[in-house]
Amino acid sequence: MIALPTVASLSEAWVLALERVVGEPGGRLVHLAATVTDAGAEIPAIRHVLDDALEAAGSQSVDTVAETIFPTSLYPDPGYDWLPGISEDKEAELNAAADTLYASYIDMLPVLLTASGNSRGTYFARMVTWPGKTAGGVNQLASRVVALRSEHNAGRRRNNTIDIDVAADAVSDDDAEPRGLQVYAATDNRRRGFPCLTHVDLTLHDGQLNLLAVYRHQYLIDKAYGNMVGLSRLLGFLCQQTGYAPGELVVHATMADAQRRDFPAGGQLAEAARSALDNSSAPHDPHAKST
Repeated sequence: MIALPTVASLSEAWVLALERVVGEPGGRLVHLAATVTDAGAEIPAIRHVLDDALEAAGSQSVDTVAETIFPTSLYPDPGYDWLPGISEDKEAELNAAADTLYASYIDMLPVLLTASGNSRGTYFARMVTWPGKTAGGVNQLASRVVALRSEHNAGRRRNNTIDIDVAADAVSDDDAEPRGLQVYAATDNRRRGFPCLTHVDLTLHDGQLNLLAVYRHQYLIDKAYGNMVGLSRLLGFLCQQTGYAPGELVVHATMADAQRRDFPAGGQLAEAARSALDNSSAPHDPHAKST
């Protein structure tokens, strides 16, 4: 495995990954891992460089890709975190915000499933109505929020069992509740395209919730940055709903792909992103709460 230097922002992690892979033979590298210590932080200038390149290529923007992992546009953020002992009114508002997110997405699901590549479900649909094709499935996110709140109420600061195991069809004995939070079914044998995300692991350590995502094929230019943004928003949602602080975000690409065929100017993009990084100030967290 090649572990990139640990950095503070998603933007830095993406630049390092693209620089590392774009010059490799074939523009690909196996087992590349990126670690971000402040999962919500970005450097806007780098995002702008990438979004400009994506627009020129007719590809989806970073935000559009991020919405496939966590549709933040559907979440009416209450602006505060759940904590043990929170008032009933505030807890009810947090619960209502989460319910609005779930219901809004499920209402859109019939249309989303008609989009190219979505016929077997979407990542977020599988999180909130497993197995992800119709309403009424298991809401895995809601059950994880309940479990993590229970851990917090009990004063537990370490737990590595409340995870998102997406690499298999494992279910409980009653064949209803997935053992891990699933976004990928083992019966889905497509070799490329969706689903690339195969495993997400949640680990609670020293009061921080950490997230590890494994991609079997990570497209570094048109998907990777947006995927990291979406994963960071998913982590932020779980932390807000359970009162734990966000920890590290780690993304492991079993195949990291600089997409030479679709983006032959990937080296120039890496240089432009590096220039933006070198000329930038400290990372910015677009979701930081004012104090």
